[in-house]
Amino acid sequence: MCPKVFSYPKGALEHENVHTGAKPFSCEHCGCSYPLSRTLTDHIHRKHSKTIPEEKMHNCIVCSKEYKSESGLNRHYASNHQELGYDYRIGCDICEETFCSIKQLIRHKLTHPGFKPYECDTCNKSFSSKGQLKTHQRVHTGEKPYVCNYCDKRFAQHAPYLYHLKTHTGEKAYFCVNCKRGFIAPANLRNHMNKCHVKYETTNEIYIKSEPFQLAGE
Repeated sequence: MCPKVFSYPKGALEHENVHTGAKPFSCEHCGCSYPLSRTLTDHIHRKHSKTIPEEKMHNCIVCSKEYKSESGLNRHYASNHQELGYDYRIGCDICEETFCSIKQLIRHKLTHPGFKPYECDTCNKSFSSKGQLKTHQRVHTGEKPYVCNYCDKRFAQHAPYLYHLKTHTGEKAYFCVNCKRGFIAPANLRNHMNKCHVKYETTNEIYIKSEPFQLAGE
């Protein structure tokens, strides 16, 4: 039996749908069905916002910023007002559980796969961590903090920067298990396997990241 406890009978009854697979809440605009009424409401706000009257907007009680969905408002609180921890009941739009503070809600929602509380103010794209949001925002600001010591080329993200450095150092950390040829990146190794070793299946053994292979006499 599921140990989850709800404050109201409605929440408990709807939660049973998650276990049974029932989806009694249908969208009147497109016919999509959902197990929870809150999920349906969020769907309508996200997909059919033009049909929603302005008076149904959700306002932030701290800065008065407006959102068309409760989930959007929740993400705003998570991104901008976590430290305040206001004591009012706020519900999880995934499982109907409610909490008395934003911090409790965020801590709970991080247990749900795909939860992305950090929203970009420029394009409204959401991310699961502050670090991911900061990296994404460089797309808008043009910031490139990673500078190559060899040629002064700049990069916005760390991974492309490290890959670029290998073009100068010649470091090859990915080796073919069949011919021992080394490559800078996994994508280059995959291309090599497809072109030169097509008779082999693309298994983890073939694409394994190994220690650099040393030729005889080196």
